[in-house]
Amino acid sequence: MKKKAYPEQVRIALHQAIRSITADLPACVKRPGQDFSRERKLSLHTMLLMLVGMGGNSLSKELYDWLGYSSETATASAFVQQRDKIRPEALKLLFHEFTRLAVSENSLQDYRLLAVDGSDLRLPSNSNDGFSSIRNSEDSKSYNLVHLDAMYDLMGKVYVDASVQPKKGMNEHKALVSMVDQSEISGNVIAIMDRGYESFNNIAHFQEKSWYYIIRAKESYGIISRLSLPNCPEYDEEITLTLTRRQTKETLSLLKAYPHRYRWIQPHTTFDFIKPKDSKFYDLHFRAVRVAIADGVYETVYTNLNAEDFPPEKIKQLYNLRWGIETSFKELKYAVGLASLHSKKKDFILQEIFARLILYNYSSIIMHHISIPKDLRVNFPVALNICRQFLRELIPAVQVLKLIGKHLSPIRPGRQFPRYQNSISAVGFQYRII
Repeated sequence: MKKKAYPEQVRIALHQAIRSITADLPACVKRPGQDFSRERKLSLHTMLLMLVGMGGNSLSKELYDWLGYSSETATASAFVQQRDKIRPEALKLLFHEFTRLAVSENSLQDYRLLAVDGSDLRLPSNSNDGFSSIRNSEDSKSYNLVHLDAMYDLMGKVYVDASVQPKKGMNEHKALVSMVDQSEISGNVIAIMDRGYESFNNIAHFQEKSWYYIIRAKESYGIISRLSLPNCPEYDEEITLTLTRRQTKETLSLLKAYPHRYRWIQPHTTFDFIKPKDSKFYDLHFRAVRVAIADGVYETVYTNLNAEDFPPEKIKQLYNLRWGIETSFKELKYAVGLASLHSKKKDFILQEIFARLILYNYSSIIMHHISIPKDLRVNFPVALNICRQFLRELIPAVQVLKLIGKHLSPIRPGRQFPRYQNSISAVGFQYRII
């Protein structure tokens, strides 16, 4: 049997993932036994595929592009009615199932690099949506905002997990812990994060998971403020901290005698491994590594990587790779379309967020399969459009990689990452009649 072209294998994996999750219909629909119980033009499989492959056009145009320009094509109203039957969790299930089937474990020297970061998503205005609506004062106009926390495979260039929270009351630490604890990824993993994720609780969860981590430190406050560190520009120090929640005579004497070793955790501070009023101690072991990033500019990171295999310069190089998730957020928002959703309802918004993540992974897996010279990069918007048209079966599988290969963009010499220009906001003009 002739081996199928690689893009066709990825598309088959997506269809297989859809069939896998829809086999458990109650997990996908709001009213089991009623929703999608009859054969319709817009079946559950078709709806999920369309949600993944939709662009930024109106629903009517998307339907015509998908189903053909015919008087028999389903209306936008019919599409919305069918969509309202789908639980938002169905798209999250599809995201995880497709990732499991299609994403290969790309690594750097046998270590899988996962960057974690968050980004705000501005939504269409809807003051009635209690999930995302924010009003700063009674006199101000409300706006809608959610926060996306994501875990991104830096070598594979795909998202492996994500969490969506309302911007008001969001908790990035809680999102991180959830993604780490629920992850089925094993082996040598290095999670790389910015300073917003610094906390004893996060470090402890990585320690319990047996994952490695690199977390950028807050320079003037936080954990670093009470560590015993050398008074020099650069250092690499082994740190052991013992945490406790009790204030007994024993703990108070230890806190006083060894202030750089023992830390008291306040009752309101989140630390999942010592319950309130529990007398146990918990040890954290990590390195504090301070390196120069420019003339006279230094940054500190915390890591549990072995000092012999990962000296400071290598830690610095690994942390620099974290920028890949920042680049991916821009591609996800502006090329894939996460910045221009079709809906205002909470359930529909959650559907579209995970549908966009699936489309990003589907396209990225295909486009990065080609061999690219070091001075060139994939033109992501063009490649994404090619992959989307292939998903709609408008391009033969054998042509996909060839078309993507025709649209490679140069990288400026000496620049590790491509430059992204800030988009120019729309400007309104008023004309006065004289």
